[in-house]
Amino acid sequence: MEIHLVAKDELETQGIRWVVESHFTGVHLILWKTLGEFEKGVKSKIPELVILDMDGWKHDSERFGEWLRQHSIRWLGLSSERIFQTAYRALRYRAEDVLFRPFSQEDLIRLIQQTRYKLRNDKRYVTNRAPEEMGSFDIDYPDLFLTERKHVNPLTMVAFLTPQSEALPLVYDALQRFSFTGKIRIFALSNLILCVQEIQKSELIREEYHAFLANWKRRMDEPLAIVIQKGSSGDSLKRIYQQTRQLTRRIFFEGYDIILADDEQMASKEMDPFLTPFEQRQWIEMLEKRDTKAIRDWVEREFLTFQQPYPDPEIVRVRLTSVLAQIRRHMKSYNIKSVSWETNYHEVFQTIVHQPVIYQIVQELLAFTTRLLLEGKDQLQEGARTLVEKTKELIESNYWDASWNLAQCADALRINKSTLSRRFAAESGQSFGKTLHQVRIREAKRLLKETDLSLEEIARLTGYSHQTYFNAKFKQFEACTPTVYRSGLK
Repeated sequence: MEIHLVAKDELETQGIRWVVESHFTGVHLILWKTLGEFEKGVKSKIPELVILDMDGWKHDSERFGEWLRQHSIRWLGLSSERIFQTAYRALRYRAEDVLFRPFSQEDLIRLIQQTRYKLRNDKRYVTNRAPEEMGSFDIDYPDLFLTERKHVNPLTMVAFLTPQSEALPLVYDALQRFSFTGKIRIFALSNLILCVQEIQKSELIREEYHAFLANWKRRMDEPLAIVIQKGSSGDSLKRIYQQTRQLTRRIFFEGYDIILADDEQMASKEMDPFLTPFEQRQWIEMLEKRDTKAIRDWVEREFLTFQQPYPDPEIVRVRLTSVLAQIRRHMKSYNIKSVSWETNYHEVFQTIVHQPVIYQIVQELLAFTTRLLLEGKDQLQEGARTLVEKTKELIESNYWDASWNLAQCADALRINKSTLSRRFAAESGQSFGKTLHQVRIREAKRLLKETDLSLEEIARLTGYSHQTYFNAKFKQFEACTPTVYRSGLK
């Protein structure tokens, strides 16, 4: 096996040389200092693997990346920049993987071993092969929508969905480069990518797609949901596609970075899309009293406790707009119609209509309602409130957002970040960060007590991107883990 290494750092080059030569037999390592020298040197013979320092070609990435792809060169990237652009280049130009510095020699060895295994088994890339190359597996786009043609062997359909359709080409490229078992066809649609496989063992399919998802998350920050629908003997592809579409509705309730599989289709749960007269009176009363806690409890109970069988997501969206209509009535009653509030209102409406996951819709709705009740009226009191009061109100409105921080709070208050930090600590007796975490942990305790939501979901709803960090902060403030706290309530 011939490996070419293009790297500027002398020490790193020697380290990679030592790893390769001490752990592999039959491997010849060739070193290059620049990309130009590398391009000229490999024109006569394409190497089996190239290890590239990506930091050295980011300014000429498009031309050089296309050159790599055109020559079907297997390559492994090295980078010091763990950012979206690096992962995007790696996927677009079909890298085997990217190692971000500092990387371990075990990771480098593992990736070289994987490449050797692929070469030995002669699986260059999975391609969307033409029907004549696939024997009896002659399926195409019309089979998804038009024909009722039956298939002798069972088919499994797998859908890939992301919140941003711009990421679908990356999913498509990643699927084409992944080594799957059995016959496979890949279909690109406007809002998802479909894979159709002819394979008997469903356990093997799930293992492969778990591996694909893990590989995707190592490279990309973009959320991805994988939906697996196993067809029966004699099912048409059109029927399996319709079943898959129905199964994708679960993403609305369960979110992304998940693999959903269900062999049995369940009917949607019935629900009233509109508020009853009693519920309308409830909302009028809660809004009049500015009872943000009661509103939060009502919304979370109504929209974050769904269990299978789930209702139709579109019916849930209609019900959410019914709630928003009550808030609109309240705004008109108090003549709250500034440009900023109108803009915020329409942004929430668009979130309800288009946001693909229910918990994100709920958090946007609650944040808007809380801000409206705390800031939208009684303008005469605005100047009387202290900086600490205003800051705490913003914390109550935004604690659920993991990306919200001191800088964003300062921007909302139109004050310098350092000034806000110093004055808040001096006037309240504790730091902004500690106060924010106190609010988050308080809400986490309430959810642990009043709901059966998983710890991962509670972490996300209270502003923590990672459950591990949530567990650590909870233990810091409560002297026990969330699991122990919940078990003590029973």
